[in-house]
Amino acid sequence: MKAILKTIDTEKDLNYEQPFNSSQNIEICHKLISVLKASLIPDFCPTATQLTKWLNSLHKSRRSQLKLKKSGKFGEDQR
Repeated sequence: MKAILKTIDTEKDLNYEQPFNSSQNIEICHKLISVLKASLIPDFCPTATQLTKWLNSLHKSRRSQLKLKKSGKFGEDQR
């Protein structure tokens, strides 16, 4: 799924500055879910709930990494 998200238009990127349930991110999620469903259908038929949970966990991870980078506690060599 991460590979698919890299190929999607940057306008559909979640805003990691805001919480996942912000109005802007909710609109982006609705757009992403339809694109992800279409991309995953040949191999896997996910529900909207599954995709929302996956996007939420990715958002949580990337948001925490962004906060660590801003605070200076996250090294560039860490993964």
